[in-house]
Amino acid sequence: PDSPEPVPEKVLLSLKPQEMDYAKTLRGYRQVQFVGGRLAARHAARQLRCELPALLSDHRGAPMGPESVCISISHKRTIALAIVSAKGDFCLGVDLETYGPARPGIAKKVLTEKERAENRNIEQDDRRWIDTLLRFSIKESIYKAIDPFVQRYVGFEEAIVNPGLDGTAEVELHLKHQEGPFWVDARYEWLHGRLMTSVRI
Repeated sequence: PDSPEPVPEKVLLSLKPQEMDYAKTLRGYRQVQFVGGRLAARHAARQLRCELPALLSDHRGAPMGPESVCISISHKRTIALAIVSAKGDFCLGVDLETYGPARPGIAKKVLTEKERAENRNIEQDDRRWIDTLLRFSIKESIYKAIDPFVQRYVGFEEAIVNPGLDGTAEVELHLKHQEGPFWVDARYEWLHGRLMTSVRI
């Protein structure tokens, strides 16, 4: 619900006890989003016939799940989503963004010099903004997926994203500590005024 009102008790009771206790310390949209993200993760995990324990967050904000699964969560005011897979030699990241309002000023913070040059070649302001948003969101998914491998904050300048028109993107990683090499599968989908990106590393 698009409301900062407290999450109803009957919904809180669908969480694990530790999650419910933590949710009760949150206020407004933070509580709604936390609860929505945990419900989404639990729903996704059940498709793998996996029942998740309480999902609290580590010091970088990532959900701490069991060793046997890989989990990524993203949420905005009115929607939360999660992807869950059995853990292999890869990790997943997901991000959700809304189209508006446009914030073209973030380009200089989240795009590399090469990406900004390509972005400036786009004539229409609205298309330029969507290009910025797409690259930004894929980078957010990259950082969630790569965090379990590198265990550190990865800056926006450490990835160059080249979106295609087919819902995929090519990614170059330039990690400052030379971790890797990593293989990156990046995808995106438009969802009625929202953008969802996902990455497998």
